[in-house]
Amino acid sequence: MSFSSMELPIVQMLNSYPALDPLMVFLSVMGEGPLWVLIGFYLYLSGSKRTAVYFGLMLLSVWVAATVLKSWLMVPRPEDVRFVVEASGYSMPSIHSGVAFAAAMFLHQIAGKYSYLLWTVALMMAVSRVFAGVHYPSDVIAGAVLGILMGYIWIRIGVGSVYVQKREESD
Repeated sequence: MSFSSMELPIVQMLNSYPALDPLMVFLSVMGEGPLWVLIGFYLYLSGSKRTAVYFGLMLLSVWVAATVLKSWLMVPRPEDVRFVVEASGYSMPSIHSGVAFAAAMFLHQIAGKYSYLLWTVALMMAVSRVFAGVHYPSDVIAGAVLGILMGYIWIRIGVGSVYVQKREESD
């Protein structure tokens, strides 16, 4: 028995609630770019130009890393489920999940007491991919781990670090 066959009942159970389809579609569409573009513009227009550029580069690096991993791992998408959104190619890791968690990791210092909203949105986007039938739980977990790791790396190497910029602005 493969790991994905053990996860399939979870996907089928979550995928059996058509009343949630509009929310899952909304979260998937937002995770494909509109939300990240809006955040990037907000950072740019609020005077954090360097942070906005690095935010975009960080998200691009997550997309590239996840795409390479998908080609290497070649995990097929769930079968025998309703696809609520369009999806093609391999399943693991979830790019939506990776990007959402990378954004939450990268921005949580700026968000301050509202950082829980970033993590909540990231979790909702990840879970929506399982509800939508296009990922196994392990795919979104792998994407989340990749995203958190990439967000942390971009912060630690200091390239446009939001931490450094925030300290500079408060001085």
